[in-house]
This record gives sequence, C-alpha cells and structure tokens, in this order.
Amino acid sequence: METLILVGYGKMARALAFGLRDRFKLKVCGRDKIKIRAFCDELSQGNSFNVEPYFLDDNIIDIQDSHVLLCIKPYAINEFLYKGKASAVYSILNAVNLDSLKTEISSETYIRAMPNVAAQFNRSITSICGDMEAKDKAFDIFGVIGRCVWLDEKKMSIATAVGGCSPAFLAVIAESFIDSAVAYGLSRDEAREVVQGLFYGFSSLLDEIHPSLIKESVMSPGGSTSQGILSLERDGIRGVISNAILNSKNFS
Repeated sequence: METLILVGYGKMARALAFGLRDRFKLKVCGRDKIKIRAFCDELSQGNSFNVEPYFLDDNIIDIQDSHVLLCIKPYAINEFLYKGKASAVYSILNAVNLDSLKTEISSETYIRAMPNVAAQFNRSITSICGDMEAKDKAFDIFGVIGRCVWLDEKKMSIATAVGGCSPAFLAVIAESFIDSAVAYGLSRDEAREVVQGLFYGFSSLLDEIHPSLIKESVMSPGGSTSQGILSLERDGIRGVISNAILNSKNFS
C-alpha cells in the first residue's frame, strides 16, 4: 500500500482522509500534536485503517518516495522543510501555482487542485491541473470527495472563482430567497424548507438539462416566471454575477 503524507488536519483534510484511509497508508502531520492525535483517532474509529500520526522534529517532513497532500493555508507551506523527493505532490493551496510548488518541494510530479466546501458531503467539484502522468492518480484521490475536472493551469483562477468561491454567492442568493419569502408571507421555517427543496431539485435538473432550457420550460408567455425574469434582466443580474466572479478571480 502506498504512503500518503497528509499535511494538515482541517475540514478539507478530514473529508479527503475519510475517503482515502482504506486506499493509502496515511501519515498525518502538522504543527499541533494534540490536533494530529485527535484527527487520527477520529479517522481510525477503532478499525484497522492505516492511519497514524507523524510527529515532526524541527518541522522537517521526510517525503522520500511518498505521495504528499498539502491541506494547509498557503502561507504555511514555508513553515515546513521537505526532506527528500516525493513521488507526487498534490496541493489545494489557493493561488500557489505549480512553479511555486516546485521551488518549495522536490517531487517526481505535481498536481494543483481546488475543491469546494461541498467536499464534506462528497459533493465537491474539484478543478485540477498539473503533470499529465499524475492525472489518473489525482482523479482517484480527489474523486473521493466528488467530481473532478482537468484544466490548463492558466484557467485555474477562473475555475476557483466559479467552483470554489461561488458556494458563498449561492448562499447569499438562497438567503435572499428565504428573506423575500418571509417578507411576502411565509414563515421563516416554511421559506427555508421551500428553498432547500428548490436547490436540491435544481441540482438534478442541471445534471440533465442546459440552464437555458430549464428557464424556457418554466417561462409561459405573459406568465409569472417571465415577469420575474424580465425584472432580473432589468436589474442587471448577469452583470452582478459576472463582476463577482471577476473580482474573485483576481484574488485566486
């Protein structure tokens, strides 16, 4: 069984580790020994999974011939020393490009990935770029938390804005739906239940039908949906969303 060194113990590391604990020998490391121990205990849950804490001396990580999964904050990459040459490095560090990874860590191959918050429910969409020879393994690793899409690195910033940041934008939209429903007569619990059902059903529609066709299927001539769409267009909904994506892209 191959060894995968997991650097970090946050929410994304947890989601990935639960899916990978029966595929790799996991060694978990970071700066806080207490958190590492608690993380490993949660992953093991009394079973015979290959999960063990990897306590560091002087923040030195021996990566020789191992797979390395970086699940830390971007600034923290410089807080460790990486000894040896890894088989592959997989990074979810936002705005840290492949060239930067290569200056920090020696490895046979490099992968950069950007999952999103839905990883905790195995429903992430993860944008991935890097060395083609590591693509299949990267899809195996990040496939445990949802879907994957392979991109050229120059497209990662826009993919990060759309796939990584947009759950927050959709949360604002969902909250706006709820608040509007309350303003026009529903109780807050009723509004939340309706909106939750809306988003749940819409994801299935989007899997099978192009957005424009979904819109057309609901818009009857002179009907209530057409009036709502007209209002959205008059208020510049497309421009508002485009600007949100552009501003997020510039920081990714």
